[in-house]
Amino acid sequence: MDHITNVGLLGEIPKVEPPNWATPAVNPYNSYRRNAQGAKAFCAPDLQVYDVDVDYAKCPDLAMTAWVANLGCLGVGPGVPVSFYEEQLGYLGTTMTVGPLVAGAAEQVKLSVNNAVESVHIYAVVDDDGMNKGGLNECKEDNNKSDVLLACVNPQ
Repeated sequence: MDHITNVGLLGEIPKVEPPNWATPAVNPYNSYRRNAQGAKAFCAPDLQVYDVDVDYAKCPDLAMTAWVANLGCLGVGPGVPVSFYEEQLGYLGTTMTVGPLVAGAAEQVKLSVNNAVESVHIYAVVDDDGMNKGGLNECKEDNNKSDVLLACVNPQ
């Protein structure tokens, strides 16, 4: 029952509570169907990955980093998957964020893989389990992939 309107001035609770859909009569609360999350009407996270880089001293092995940011209005918890790919080799591996990403927050993730190929084209995808599947509902689902980085180029 609706416990914001039935308490009397002295703290007494009536034996029969008035229905919340009719109280107050001018503008009823009807709060059982509310599910507001945040101040905006379709508030959701918007995860993006950017600034993919490698530690060039370790090439041809790939010691990769990327930044993950939440540009939405609702946060997400820790453990968001970020997968790394190479255009020819395909899937390289997945790492997870460590902390929560509240609205406006960012975190750097790292992944190292052995590699024998020079001149690779790598990119990262946030909210990707390595099988091109995401588990989070975002306000924008088509902006989870980073730009492609040409890395570990063999100078000739």
